[in-house]
Amino acid sequence: MTSFFFRGIFCWLSGLLLLNVGLLAQPLPPPPPNPLNHVYSVDQLRNDFALVRKALEEAHPGLYRYYPRDSINRWFDAAAARLDRPMTELQFRRAIEPAIDHIGCGHTDLYASKAFTRFRKRNPLKPFPVDAIVLNNKLYVRENRSTDTTVRRGNEIVRINGRPAQAVLERIYNYISSDGYNQTFKPFVINTGSFGSYYTLAFGADSVAHELTLRDSTGATQTLSFRTRPDRIKPRLDSLDKRTIPASRPKRKPATETKPDELRSFVFSDRDTTTAIMTITSFSGGGQRGFFKQSFHTLAAKKRIKNLIVDVRGNLGGNSGASINLVSYLVGKSFQAYTQVDAPVRQVSFNQYLGWKFWRFFLRNFFTRRTPEGTFRRTGETGIIKPVRRNGFKGRVFVLTNGGTFSAAAIFASLAKHNAPDRVTVVGRETGGGEFGCNAFTSPYLTLPETGVQLRLPLYKIVLGIEGKDQGHGVMPDVPVAYTLPAVMAGRDLDVEVVYELIKPKAGR
Repeated sequence: MTSFFFRGIFCWLSGLLLLNVGLLAQPLPPPPPNPLNHVYSVDQLRNDFALVRKALEEAHPGLYRYYPRDSINRWFDAAAARLDRPMTELQFRRAIEPAIDHIGCGHTDLYASKAFTRFRKRNPLKPFPVDAIVLNNKLYVRENRSTDTTVRRGNEIVRINGRPAQAVLERIYNYISSDGYNQTFKPFVINTGSFGSYYTLAFGADSVAHELTLRDSTGATQTLSFRTRPDRIKPRLDSLDKRTIPASRPKRKPATETKPDELRSFVFSDRDTTTAIMTITSFSGGGQRGFFKQSFHTLAAKKRIKNLIVDVRGNLGGNSGASINLVSYLVGKSFQAYTQVDAPVRQVSFNQYLGWKFWRFFLRNFFTRRTPEGTFRRTGETGIIKPVRRNGFKGRVFVLTNGGTFSAAAIFASLAKHNAPDRVTVVGRETGGGEFGCNAFTSPYLTLPETGVQLRLPLYKIVLGIEGKDQGHGVMPDVPVAYTLPAVMAGRDLDVEVVYELIKPKAGR
């Protein structure tokens, strides 16, 4: 019996060995295609763009908010006409992105396929020779990434590979969506360190600059060829992914969350004893309402504080409920945040390709009602907001804004300015987000079946409850502040300096 047992074990192991040998003899599956080089047929490209156009025309709530239907159709037709040959994913995005940009919606944009993003993370492109920034529609060197030590911070970039810098910028701007006719958001995005990646998006994956014409402070120019130094600064991935604007996602606890003190802070000024400073870099993350409650409780206990600086520069948005809650501490009266939060349709015909299915089902069936105009309005969003009476701030408020003040942050700046114009002063530059609202609230991603490219599609048109006519711009500053190159290079905060100058007469100095 023992020999029979061992004979059985031997036969079993032999069979397993033969099976493994057979498996090893099988040809290995082909490696996944390189997303940078994989070419899609004309039919595939046209099918994907047809879905993009169908989704936008059917479900985008603000497709004709800033431009008439015939103009939008003309841009869409031009994009379709460019799909006349096989293309890579990057070429496809480059062909249709300008049509998306012309909608005038900063929440509507194209993003790389998941395969493209994974490949880029494993195989990062060479960094651009310099970290370039935009100032007054000119390009300057912020940091040298090359091996040429003669390049200096503050050198103006006159030409890139023979192209005038202004022409390069104009082309890159076609790939950055912004609200309405706003032009402050696009330079802000470039200045986050993304110029090199957007240059690649606009001119191709093999277009990393090797020749720059620079002008120094004396006016002298020189043309230099560069070899990048990749160990200096890692290239950014976000602009080829282009996931720079936070989506309106269903609430869920993130696996790792940014520390609250990295998103917001509240301090008393060490320069003026009558001033406090609240900095909010994002309205995302938990604990926002608790932070506001504690901050204004502390503020109320300091009777000497007459001025509050609220810094929302570079705040790309997040939870609009949190931004409205902050407004309620500042304006001292009841106000209406929204008059419309409307979707053009309750259900979409392309549901199989659109994300967040359960969340959208939940909203449209339990928190949406049909209006007499035929749109579908989110319930509970257009009511009157009461002010916070206890610990509400009654002093002067200075709101610092720039092109990166977007979405929920722009909503905050607009509502604060319009509801307390006698006490709220906006200082800085035009916000990147629209003064009268935007298209957002819920913004799932449409995954194109052929290329995997993703279209971010906002589903609700938001109209703020403020007086006036939408001019297609952001919140304009009451006190504009223009930066100079020396100020940028020196790291000066001109906005804060201007606020302290405004405070001086009121502080009795």
